[in-house]
Amino acid sequence: MDKDQVCHRVAEVLKVLGHPVRLQIVQTLLTQESCVKNLWSCLELSQATVSQHLSVLKGKGIVDSAREGVAMRYWVSDDVSKLLIGALMEHFGMDCSEAAAASCRGDKPDAAV
Repeated sequence: MDKDQVCHRVAEVLKVLGHPVRLQIVQTLLTQESCVKNLWSCLELSQATVSQHLSVLKGKGIVDSAREGVAMRYWVSDDVSKLLIGALMEHFGMDCSEAAAASCRGDKPDAAV
């Protein structure tokens, strides 16, 4: 890829990860693979909302999925996204497992951050 293509790809990844719901989904998937039902239950969002955001993440190559019976299992497949989210969470004083646990408990992020 040339410089312009790299910048375009980086901008796409940042834009996709910049949505709070998609960020919560990725944080959760970084700690463990999950199905849609577990995600929407944990994040207290509708199934349609989680599915829509997973579709965007999958379309950009950030998450991948595999069918297990009637359910789809999702995980973060993009190593750059893993490093980026991990570094950002560390910068703000929280690792992804803490962020995912906070999401599952319904904790709100610090407004000052």
